Amino acid sequence: MTMRATFKRFARARKGLAALEFALLAPMMVFFLLGSIDMLDMVDTNRRLQYATVSVADVMARDTEVTDDEIDGAWAALELLMAPDNAAGIEFRVSSVSVQDASTARVIWSEGQGMAPRGTNSTVALPAGMMVPGTSVIMTESEFDYASPLGILTAGNATLDHVAYRRSRLIDPIPRG
Repeated sequence: MTMRATFKRFARARKGLAALEFALLAPMMVFFLLGSIDMLDMVDTNRRLQYATVSVADVMARDTEVTDDEIDGAWAALELLMAPDNAAGIEFRVSSVSVQDASTARVIWSEGQGMAPRGTNSTVALPAGMMVPGTSVIMTESEFDYASPLGILTAGNATLDHVAYRRSRLIDPIPRG
């Protein structure tokens, strides 16, 4: 049999075609499946971090005074809000900010866990809608180095960060006790 006849016979053969297609597509399908799991885990962790940041700001904005016990409670709440992720890697900061005029906002007090507190009387940039002179804002900031469990989409760590603002509800500004 000539080489040409062998190639023609091979081109007409249909046996094993499904196995060949599967062998070509299976690695891609597995990659997309694992990548989807990886992406969903990262999106879920990002959502929990965002909710934790907003929740702490909301709770602090409802206080008439922020005590050491409340700050400790906020740090403990992070572990519950971030479950099943390990909250030990979260860097978090809570600051009370007083808006002096339409362009100046100054820190009244600040507390941090894993993140340095802001200096008293230092200025911060707030969104334009929050710059109402004579008011104050509770600002929470969070940062988390997300390590993918599978490592399909992110080769190293991806940094997730959020900032939340809440107006003081009962007393303006909220003192640190």
